Amino acid sequence: MGATPKGFGCELSPSIFKAAVRGRQQAQRVVFETYKPAVLRTLMGLCHDRELARDLAQDVFIQTFRKMHQVRQPQAFGGWLKQLTIRTALAHFRVQQPQSSSNLPEVADPTWHSMADWLTQLADVEQLIKQLDDHERSIVWLYVGEGYSHQEIAELTHTPPATIRQQYRRALIKLHRYLSEEQHEKS
Repeated sequence: MGATPKGFGCELSPSIFKAAVRGRQQAQRVVFETYKPAVLRTLMGLCHDRELARDLAQDVFIQTFRKMHQVRQPQAFGGWLKQLTIRTALAHFRVQQPQSSSNLPEVADPTWHSMADWLTQLADVEQLIKQLDDHERSIVWLYVGEGYSHQEIAELTHTPPATIRQQYRRALIKLHRYLSEEQHEKS
């Protein structure tokens, strides 16, 4: 007996889906209650601010019920909603982010890609990621927490893949330095 899908993997019955598309409030309530935990969990992973996550979740569901008719198959709804959730958060960060980019020097560290291994094994990754700015945090969370590739993140953010890889690497180096300083202070 298989486990019931959770999060964005939950499936809506075709009748609930169609009723929600037609604007039936009871069906929309079912959609909201079914997917609210996954939307909030994803937004908390991206922004680490409970109030901001709730505000963005509200925006996500407003957009959901306005655009739900674009989804052709009820089975595709969870993936579509996940993309909408991430795009909503990224759009918020783009508005908040100043347009100037920092010109950090190139870091020649051949082991940067393996830094994600120690990151995923830390007990309090979410607390650690709070050390990053919104843009860095979203890239790291999408890659490590949500399993997106650098190419997929580049497409979501309308940024060249090489830039995403560089920003990801710099964020990991920043986290590694922070942990090293923290451990040094404890000893």
